[in-house]
Amino acid sequence: QPSPPVKYPMAAPPLPHTPGANSSHSPRTPQSPSPQALEHRRIDLLLDINLDLLQEINNLQAQGKGGATSPHHQAQLRAGGLSDTMAAEEYVQCLRRVQANLAYLAPRADAQQLQKAPPGPAHMTPPPHMPQLQAKYDLLREAFPDWTGHDMRPAFTAGSPAIGQTNMMNGNAQMQASARA
Repeated sequence: QPSPPVKYPMAAPPLPHTPGANSSHSPRTPQSPSPQALEHRRIDLLLDINLDLLQEINNLQAQGKGGATSPHHQAQLRAGGLSDTMAAEEYVQCLRRVQANLAYLAPRADAQQLQKAPPGPAHMTPPPHMPQLQAKYDLLREAFPDWTGHDMRPAFTAGSPAIGQTNMMNGNAQMQASARA
């Protein structure tokens, strides 16, 4: 008896089970997934990871670890009369990954924007303080075998520019920021 499908908030509903799909033949060797199945797997993984990251962001905010993610953001908050506390590093790490995952997912909702989409999520590793996500990120790397992400490249450091200081979709802005560092 098959196990019940895993449900992901905001994910597309599972495809209906077609009669005859389970034949009485012996198990076949796994084949490469179709491009459509691979894309669906990638999206499911990213939504699942984002759910965990957003829950962690919520927990960190409740612990008072949220806040400004850059000096510019801090100045904006101060000018608006709001708390200008800088966010904790673990908060920023989670936020960066959610932002990068959304940058990958958003163009997939509009076929015209797909040409501008990044080849994969910018972050292919979990935030340092969330080792419990390692298994999900391992699956993500399997789903993107030819993509290492930006955090796997030698130029990426923990001191890289904060959210809002560079546009993750704009390689020129990233290169300029790296040159300044």
